[in-house]
Amino acid sequence: MKNLMPLIFAAVLLAGCDKIEGQLNVTKDVKLVTTKGVARNVRAGTYDADIKANTKKKITLRLNNDGDEKYEFNIPDGSIPSNGSFSYKSSTVGQPVDLTGTVATTTTDGQRQQTTQSCQYQEVVQQCTPLPQGGVQCYPVYQTRYGYQWITYYDRTTVKDVTLSIAAAGTSEESAQFLGHANWIDRIVLNQTQCR
Repeated sequence: MKNLMPLIFAAVLLAGCDKIEGQLNVTKDVKLVTTKGVARNVRAGTYDADIKANTKKKITLRLNNDGDEKYEFNIPDGSIPSNGSFSYKSSTVGQPVDLTGTVATTTTDGQRQQTTQSCQYQEVVQQCTPLPQGGVQCYPVYQTRYGYQWITYYDRTTVKDVTLSIAAAGTSEESAQFLGHANWIDRIVLNQTQCR
């Protein structure tokens, strides 16, 4: 077998590994501005919600309610840790609230396994066409071929839990808390044979 640098093939068990689904529990009405620039008063209650890191500088909180409302929070570039806590003031996040949170991520590697998988490759073949004056002209063309290859791999399971605490700007009293959970599996390919 030909040794290659480990390749990662994501077999994601949710709609994008950067999307964390959970619930937003609002204990005290809180004012937020939607992504459309509309100020909303989010009423006390429990909402199905998710957060998504659209870029390294922004996270979006989406409430799965009748209005499917979305709220963006600016964050310093790449500053949310894989494990640990974070805290941002209203002036940073661009909302009338302060934001704090924690992230807990665990990974577990499965046993090394072997299997075959389907694959495709390009093969050069000669293609010839007749010329009007007689004779033929031949030239190389690439054709896609389908085949199989042996791979050696293991599966890496990642579990991520996120807590976000929202408080009115300049206060320490929490108005809302998001609790989210996600898990997915990455296939780590250690080596593979040629596709044939």
